[in-house]
Amino acid sequence: MSYKPLIAAAVFTSFSILIGCNLESPPVFDPRAMQENERIRSAELEPSDLEALPTTRVDPYGSASTSEPSGQGDVISRPSTGPDLDNEPIVRLSLREIIARAVANNHDVRVAGFQPGIEGARVIEDWGNFDPTFFTNVTYQHKDELNGGNIYNTFNGLGLVTTNILHSDTAQIQTGVQENLDSGGQIQLQYENSYNWLSPQQSVDNPFYENDLTLQITQPLLKNFGYDVNHARIVIDRLNEKVDLQEFRKAVEQNASDIEQAYWQLMQAERYVEIENDLVNNTLGEWKVLNDRMQNGGLDVSDLQVQQAASALETRRGQLVQYKAQVRDLSYKLKALMSDPDFPVASSILILPADDPVETPMVFDLQDQINTAMSNRFELGEQQLKIAEATETMAVARNNLLPELDLTGSVGPQGAGPDEGSAIRTGAEFQHIDDSIGFKLQIPLGNRSARGIWTRSVLQRMQAIEQYSAYVETVCSDVTTAADAVDTSYRLIDSSRRARLDAQQAMDDINQREQANEPLTPEFVELKLDRQELLAQSLQAEAQALANYNIALAQLEKAKGTLLRYNNVVMKEDITHPEENGLLH
Repeated sequence: MSYKPLIAAAVFTSFSILIGCNLESPPVFDPRAMQENERIRSAELEPSDLEALPTTRVDPYGSASTSEPSGQGDVISRPSTGPDLDNEPIVRLSLREIIARAVANNHDVRVAGFQPGIEGARVIEDWGNFDPTFFTNVTYQHKDELNGGNIYNTFNGLGLVTTNILHSDTAQIQTGVQENLDSGGQIQLQYENSYNWLSPQQSVDNPFYENDLTLQITQPLLKNFGYDVNHARIVIDRLNEKVDLQEFRKAVEQNASDIEQAYWQLMQAERYVEIENDLVNNTLGEWKVLNDRMQNGGLDVSDLQVQQAASALETRRGQLVQYKAQVRDLSYKLKALMSDPDFPVASSILILPADDPVETPMVFDLQDQINTAMSNRFELGEQQLKIAEATETMAVARNNLLPELDLTGSVGPQGAGPDEGSAIRTGAEFQHIDDSIGFKLQIPLGNRSARGIWTRSVLQRMQAIEQYSAYVETVCSDVTTAADAVDTSYRLIDSSRRARLDAQQAMDDINQREQANEPLTPEFVELKLDRQELLAQSLQAEAQALANYNIALAQLEKAKGTLLRYNNVVMKEDITHPEENGLLH
């Protein structure tokens, strides 16, 4: 027998394996290496220097109180408001630089950035359904078939032969190309070559070869017919890719919004530290004046006034500890939002704001703000894409209601002979043509499955449209609320500044009364401590109002869908590299 078909099949199989193996390996996942930067930088942090708690009264310097009027005992618990911010390496960054670093490095943004590429790969995958496919089928069969006994013509002049065993060897190779058509059909061009040997001989030529070339087409005429229906999956995945681009934008916007809020809160917290530090120093100075006057025998000062000041001092030191911790926490948060390898979260680097808050009044036309939001909010764009997707699904469901009517047809020459050459030659003469045509009709009785799909697709589209209407109202509400917050927060700056100026004047009046030698009675000391606290609170209220005003401005930009543009971040889709869709600049 001839083994040429088997050799050809082996060659084609090897070629296919080589094509499939020519793939680039993905990078190796090494969790330890990804932890290394944070592990190394965390070693820079020094342990806290905490002391034992006092068990007796101590003065503001940590010395134990004694029975002698002017004496001080041993230092048993040094006062501490925690390490000063200046003791740590400080890096001041502008808001725009922090957002730029976050856009390039933030892990949530990068994770969201993969999804459009994944959907882009699905589009390529869908197009692959219309790629031509090369196929090869090779079979060899040997049979010793036992039967009840048959009479065969020997074809060699020796007459008839009777036997109950039929020996046969058959080798067959089918090779060709097939492709799914945009119209929903399939076209296939197949070449078939077969070797046949029988014993006892049943034909003049033994062995004999057959050679067939067949062009076959299958085409739906009703259900699953048409370019739109068969490309619906591609259209839907393209829409999903654009939806994921909107989700990617959402992740970038949320990251920028979180950074804006943390940045101005950090500005506020740093200002709180400055205010509280001044308050602590002023209170300590007040305690020293009272204590020195009492130690020098001043009749207008007793231990009561000294302890009033000492108690206020320790309370304010405790508040300062909290404010310093808040600064560090917000610095950690900014470093986490940036995910910048230059500023690991575990490092001792303290990120502080470099920008001054905006204080100028911003006047907006509400209708213009709402119109801008209607053109830019990602939710509206995303929902429009989902409505388009539901519309495409509904069109496919409508086609699915039709009965199945398929056309099948084939045509091709046939050849046969005692050897391969003659089989190929007779086929190439196109003297023996096989052709066929047929129709296949299927009508589901009731068609409930298709009707159910159609109803579901219609309802899903109606649902998507209703959701869009809800988003329109939400956008209007967000913009209106955000614009009102800008107006309110600016008015609070005005009122808090007026309150701060009044508190400063009241503090100046108290200082003038003290300089005029007004007796330092317990009531006067308490009044001065209260005025110090009131001034500090008014300064903090002003800092909070400034922070809230700048946060409100950012929230208004977010409500309009222009926060990224506001921070000079531009999204651009890279259509040439679907795996890197949604590039940021």
